[in-house]
Amino acid sequence: MPRRNIPESWVKNGRCPACGAANLKLTHLSDIPDHLSCTKCEISFEVENGGRYVRLKHVPEALEFVDEILRNRWVEASKLAGIIAKHRPVAEEKKAPDQPSAASPTDDAWKRALRMYQLGNNPKTIQTMLVQSGLNQEQVDAILARLKRVAEDETQQQNKKFWIVAGISLFVLVLLTGMWLATSGKVPVLFGTVTATPAPTQDPNQPSAVTMLMKLIPAGAQPNLANLPDPTVETGKGPAKAACPATPESAARLFGGDPSLWYRDVEEIPSWQMTNSGTAISVKVPAGMTAAYLANRSFKALSIRGPATIYNVNFLVITCD
Repeated sequence: MPRRNIPESWVKNGRCPACGAANLKLTHLSDIPDHLSCTKCEISFEVENGGRYVRLKHVPEALEFVDEILRNRWVEASKLAGIIAKHRPVAEEKKAPDQPSAASPTDDAWKRALRMYQLGNNPKTIQTMLVQSGLNQEQVDAILARLKRVAEDETQQQNKKFWIVAGISLFVLVLLTGMWLATSGKVPVLFGTVTATPAPTQDPNQPSAVTMLMKLIPAGAQPNLANLPDPTVETGKGPAKAACPATPESAARLFGGDPSLWYRDVEEIPSWQMTNSGTAISVKVPAGMTAAYLANRSFKALSIRGPATIYNVNFLVITCD
């Protein structure tokens, strides 16, 4: 059985059983036994609990000629260097300078890590899988760094989608408002053909553009902005990753609210829009999706990436992955 906890003193006082180098590197993980790594020959190995044997977890490319003999097999630490010397090819070619170093993650390990990330696994789980597969700590760190860049790129793409969808949605709202004004005879007010007393420039008491527009809407259709609560957000509380809904009914089951509130925004960018002129509702944003919403009182555009729950929201657009 491997020793679960290796003392820190072994790092300073111990030597690599393969090449004899000092300054070993110790890796602690909560759910698997500790292991040591050599920074010179790049092997990593476990130590037998109370014995003289070691078991290699990672055999670097330079020692691939003994991979089948040594990987995941217990051998006496004192005999490891002799086994390597015995099987070393007589005319071993030196590694070309342009070849990737042993610390570079293999394509197979990278593909497995990326697939686990896409399935929603957290970094700690991915790290454990990589270590158990035989990678050393440098290789694990390199893969986790690549995954971090992938996550940042996905966030940028989601933000780009959000602004495209939000722009289209706001354009549609302005267009519909203009059509209503044209049919209601209120257009002359907007274009200044009806005489009105202008407010002084920079007057702090001058009504906002939103207030002026609200005055043009019939009293029965005006929402009471003073009584609308501003949205609040609780991050980390929302559904797991899910496919983009196909119908208003499935959108309501995933996001919340009534199916009549949801409609598909644009086909080129999978997204759903919720417009509710009545009582504000709570909306659940799944992991990996981005929600854009308006503050009820200031009309300020805000956004949040799931998982999250938005309370007291009346207008919202959710873009799917």
